[in-house]
Amino acid sequence: MLWGGLIAASVIVASVAIAAAVAEATSPERPVRAYLEALAADDLTTAAALAGLDADDLDRLGGMPFGDLGTPDVVQIIDTVEVSADERIVIARYGERGVDVAEVAFTLEPERLGPFSGWRLSAPPVEGVVVAADRHDEVVVNGESRRAEIAGGAVTVRGFVPARLEVGIASPYLDGESRRARVGTASATEPIVVAVTPTPRLTRLVDREVAAFLDECTQQRVLQPAGCPFGITVPDRVLDEPQWRVGVPAVVAVVPGERPGEWALEGGATMRVSLTVQRLIDGVVEERDEAIVSVIRGSVVLDDEAVRLTIAPPEQ
Repeated sequence: MLWGGLIAASVIVASVAIAAAVAEATSPERPVRAYLEALAADDLTTAAALAGLDADDLDRLGGMPFGDLGTPDVVQIIDTVEVSADERIVIARYGERGVDVAEVAFTLEPERLGPFSGWRLSAPPVEGVVVAADRHDEVVVNGESRRAEIAGGAVTVRGFVPARLEVGIASPYLDGESRRARVGTASATEPIVVAVTPTPRLTRLVDREVAAFLDECTQQRVLQPAGCPFGITVPDRVLDEPQWRVGVPAVVAVVPGERPGEWALEGGATMRVSLTVQRLIDGVVEERDEAIVSVIRGSVVLDDEAVRLTIAPPEQ
């Protein structure tokens, strides 16, 4: 009698354990948890499989969607909503604790698992995010470069929900504070645009180019050096060739141009010119040393290989 009771109890315990295992394996929470854990582990192959993406799907998407750039340590199922007999919504929290934990919802549909019924994601949790650099044609998303057709143009990238994307730029001449967003959340509903500014390296390069340009202009022994942003008009007779020099070095700035991708050059310098002139009114010969303000305007064009600087001649 004792042995029979023990055997019966064991069968009951085993049955309960099997039922619990089957319930867990066939629960709507299981595929969501497995997907998020794969995403957190940067196992994008497994995440793609759990999302229902095959090789053809990945080809249509242009490759594997972006994964999570951060170090997520929160994967938590917080609720399951029974919408109907054939639909469940699982709500989860995911992200990096203290940084950007997001709440996301996944819709699931029934799936046959051998003799049992389970659940799978109704649609791949992949969404497009629009990214851009406001004055550049290239952005870097999670370390990968993406190029727009024009400077300031937008590019759509795809990522797994709710992966963290970090958008910035990589240029020796331009800088911009990186921006973050989680795919499928409110932070990624609007285009992620990086505000671009010149780097100190670009500023130093422009300063050197402007200084060299003005030095070259001083070699012209004429009143109006050709192509240079300065000159002088003398009403008297000039007896010797003018001698130009830089009085106060140029101070210039690279500022946004009229259109995205265009950069303008603004600044000025003080030039000095030494002259020997004969006054027409009385024939007196005198030495003059004049200060001339040079207004410097121009454009700065960036391409893959170099920086092209153009300084405009003075306005007439």
